[in-house]
Amino acid sequence: MVANHRNEWNQGTETGRFAGGLHDLQDGFQQAVERPAKLVKEYPVSSMLLCFGIGLGVGVVLSQTVCSSLLEALEPEPSTAEKIKRQVYDAVSHVLSPSMLKQLHSYTG
Repeated sequence: MVANHRNEWNQGTETGRFAGGLHDLQDGFQQAVERPAKLVKEYPVSSMLLCFGIGLGVGVVLSQTVCSSLLEALEPEPSTAEKIKRQVYDAVSHVLSPSMLKQLHSYTG
């Protein structure tokens, strides 16, 4: 009987701790919402410019990500003739002098 009474008392204490922790959490959340609202009321122009800058930065990052992947997808692959031409030019570049390479490049365009 005594053990049962102690168990009920412990549960009541734990419930009180939980309620107190929940109350602290609610207070913290309320302060987290009120503090920025107070700053926005005190500094409306600075707040607006800050939000504009953050939005602009996020927009630039997203557009760079999307556009770079689209440009890579639209870029045509070199043809077989262009690949062979590049391989021959690379192989010959180790043997010929720079002036001969320049002349070769002028012929092949």
